[in-house]
Amino acid sequence: MAVPEDTAPGAAERPSAPPDERVLVAGTTLRFVLLLALLAAAGASMIPRTVWHLLASSEKADLLAACSLAAGIDPGVPADTSFVQSRQQPAALEECTARFAQDFTGVALGVGAAALAAALAVHWLLPVWRTRRTKVVPLDVMDVHGGLRPLLDDLVIVAGLDRAPRFVVDPASRGTGAVAFGRPRRPVIRLDGGLVVTADTERARFRAVVLHELAHLHNKDIGITYATVALWRVFLALVLLPWAAVGVDILLIRGTADIRGMYAPFNTHAQVLGGLLVLAVHLSRLEILRHREIYADLMAARWGAGAEAWEGDAARQPSEGGWRGLPARFAALRHTHPSPALRRASLADPKALFALKALPLLLAGLAADILVWHLGALPYGLLWLKAVLVAGLVVGIGGVALWRAVLYALGTGRPVPSGWSVGLWLGLGVVVGELTGPRAAMNQWLPAHPEALLLLVAALVLVMTWTAQNAAWWLRTRRGRTPGPVMLAGLVVPVLAYASVLHWWWFLGEVLTGGWPFTTSGVLASYDLPGLPPPPSDIGPLWHAVAVLGLLPGTLSTAGSLWWAAVLLWVLPLLAPVVASWSGRGPDGERPRWLAPTRPGSTTPAPYGPGRLPAAGLAGGVVCAAGLAVALARLRAADLGAAGATGPLRLAQMMVPALVICAAMALTAFAVAALTDSGWLTAGLGAAGVTGLLGVGAAYALLRADAGTGPDTVSWSLSQDVHVPYAMALGTLVAGLAAFAGRGVGLLGRRVFAGRRVGAGRRAVPGPRPAVRPAVRPASVEEHSLRPVWRRAVQVVAIGAVTAGIGATALSVDVSAAHGQASRPAAVMLDRSTPAPSAAVSLLQHQAWAAAGGLERIQALRAAERAYSAAFMAGGESTTNTGFLRAMDRVKRSCAGIDRATGRATTYFTVPSTAGQRMWARLLTRHRAMADTCRALHTRPSTRTAEAAGTARRNAIDSVDAMFYWLAEKGAIRPK
Repeated sequence: MAVPEDTAPGAAERPSAPPDERVLVAGTTLRFVLLLALLAAAGASMIPRTVWHLLASSEKADLLAACSLAAGIDPGVPADTSFVQSRQQPAALEECTARFAQDFTGVALGVGAAALAAALAVHWLLPVWRTRRTKVVPLDVMDVHGGLRPLLDDLVIVAGLDRAPRFVVDPASRGTGAVAFGRPRRPVIRLDGGLVVTADTERARFRAVVLHELAHLHNKDIGITYATVALWRVFLALVLLPWAAVGVDILLIRGTADIRGMYAPFNTHAQVLGGLLVLAVHLSRLEILRHREIYADLMAARWGAGAEAWEGDAARQPSEGGWRGLPARFAALRHTHPSPALRRASLADPKALFALKALPLLLAGLAADILVWHLGALPYGLLWLKAVLVAGLVVGIGGVALWRAVLYALGTGRPVPSGWSVGLWLGLGVVVGELTGPRAAMNQWLPAHPEALLLLVAALVLVMTWTAQNAAWWLRTRRGRTPGPVMLAGLVVPVLAYASVLHWWWFLGEVLTGGWPFTTSGVLASYDLPGLPPPPSDIGPLWHAVAVLGLLPGTLSTAGSLWWAAVLLWVLPLLAPVVASWSGRGPDGERPRWLAPTRPGSTTPAPYGPGRLPAAGLAGGVVCAAGLAVALARLRAADLGAAGATGPLRLAQMMVPALVICAAMALTAFAVAALTDSGWLTAGLGAAGVTGLLGVGAAYALLRADAGTGPDTVSWSLSQDVHVPYAMALGTLVAGLAAFAGRGVGLLGRRVFAGRRVGAGRRAVPGPRPAVRPAVRPASVEEHSLRPVWRRAVQVVAIGAVTAGIGATALSVDVSAAHGQASRPAAVMLDRSTPAPSAAVSLLQHQAWAAAGGLERIQALRAAERAYSAAFMAGGESTTNTGFLRAMDRVKRSCAGIDRATGRATTYFTVPSTAGQRMWARLLTRHRAMADTCRALHTRPSTRTAEAAGTARRNAIDSVDAMFYWLAEKGAIRPK
């Protein structure tokens, strides 16, 4: 289906017929895929938890939970602090959890397989159930005169179906409708008895109703619809309800009140997330079904169904405008069919199928965020795959809707949507999921800094605005051609770009919801360069800036982080001049916006003529090169310390140029967006990309020119450091945000300038305003085609920039993937200082320390000491050589027992308090001393070694008694 002709966007564009709703994919299948993926991932996440809760030993479960408390983990701290606490004693924590873990993977897999089999069975039996529930009869039983069968056969031929459906009648129904159901290979259309009775008198309505149901079969609606229905019903019955019951048990019943209160935020968030899942799936499914009803109506009308069939219902439909119509509109959300008035209006103008509605977008963002939570069990190495999957669903749903809205606006002469509202609603859905679920807040009611989530919203606003402008440009350029392939290619770029942001967020950025948890010294240590200031020294503002720069989005330089996807946001706009030079003018003579000297039909001149987009990037590159020269000169003169200056110099050589390049790209994007009217974001990013490439080249040349002179003995390589990843990924994102700022400044400046012109005109013509203002005829602007030399220059510049960008990116991806540059261990960068727990948490931690193995190890030490004491006494009481030798053998065995008990106690958790740890360390020291004197007594039995052994034994006994008394005093154990 061809793209309709269009003119320049804006209010002055000439109206035309609305586009065919089939010109682009509807996007409903992708939304169904999101729902199916959400249900499948939720089932895979919920079933193991439910099975574990029902089958696990409560005693072991309590001890497993006690392991984290015994390790000193405070359940009330933010996620980053909890992570640091969990890494302080990893070996002991792993040993403890392995000891008390209960694995029911086999049972969970069996339950999951049974649920899947139940969903398949329900999908298979739904047609049978629908047939028997209504007690339908074959059509021939009701069609006694045989007049309906030929009519239905003709309608099947009109619909072009390969397989004719089976027609049945519900004689008990007095309605005049029909419904299509069944399996794809055995479809069934059930006709209401009232429809069959009135078939002769209302033949037009009969044809319209049947054609509507045949359209559902033609569009293959029933397969995915009933698959979703089957999976949804089985999920509710076999997965969600047991999971919710288990959640209520954990939240309100099981365990002590203190434990339930401590973990109440996390468990409450989990329950709320389950409720949001039901809401998102239910409302999304109904909205998709309403859209598919309009598609079926339009298909039936195209096959010859008369509009009269919808007029009666539309006439009876009450008005839904204004505030009084809000209840009706909310009530319509629970219906599977749109209102009759909307269906009737859509036959003349299917704008409802092209409209950008807030609720479906919000639900898509919410469903995707819930999907992220349930995909948490995926291996960490597949983080990039999860990012691409989630970004593909979110950006794909919003992007398809946006392309369709842009196409409709161009076809009907309406203003082209900007796209930022799509990103805003998608981002709002993500934020709602993050704040109400346990992902961002974890075991807190709200994250300490929810404003960090605005990074995800900003990323979605950026990619959706880019998608809208890119769609408008390509749809204008390719008028008369099928837009599907170019839409698919145009959506790959924002999907990958948003996936790169998601990868950074999950890998590093989401800890920002708890505040800024990184230390400058820790970030510098993560670069593993010699000579950097050691922690916790104060290292000055330069290094603080370097640390912040290294943690921003786009700074993970491994290939799997997808940083290179951000480069595509400006590479694709740079291809526009090449396409323009190949295709020339469109059917109506219009050229791409940033290549046209003026807007056709408008008096407002466009600021960028042929070739000016690369020229703007060239100007930005010159500014960037000058800034790099100044910055590197200042850096050369800086005192980095004579000793150990290699590491600081190398880090400065990496980071300072990257900072300057990012600033130059932002400045270029700001200026271009402020001066550009149409395509301001894509134009700004394209110019910023040229600036970034030139800046990277200038940095390479300047640093290579200084190599080997003075203290600059560090060689620098373009493909081995961070200039390309940081400048081209981080710089692109910063340039995108700067373009938004530039757009705002440009609009404000034009408004102020226009206001001054109006004011000057009023002052120049005093007196009363004329009743009729003369029409102002815009000045004619002569259009000139691109000269061949300009076309060739634009093409060479664009191809060169794209080739350089892709080549440098590919080279950097290859090297960074080979060397694994961006490992950036979070445990090194995070602030390792942890706040003191509350009194209640401290009590629970001491109780857990004793219950998870502390008391057991103390008793093992006491048992070993008693065995040693018995052997020691036996040696002192022996009267014969034989008896003494036997006693020494017992002493030797008891020495080994003391060593084993002490070694096992040494590998256990430290006591979660300073005083308790001092007593525990003294206990272990005295037992090691007792073991040493025991071995000395065995190898050199004498009065002196016996006295030393006796003293060490008494000290060990005293330390055990003191530890028991202290634990009882703290409330960790019950006093005997």
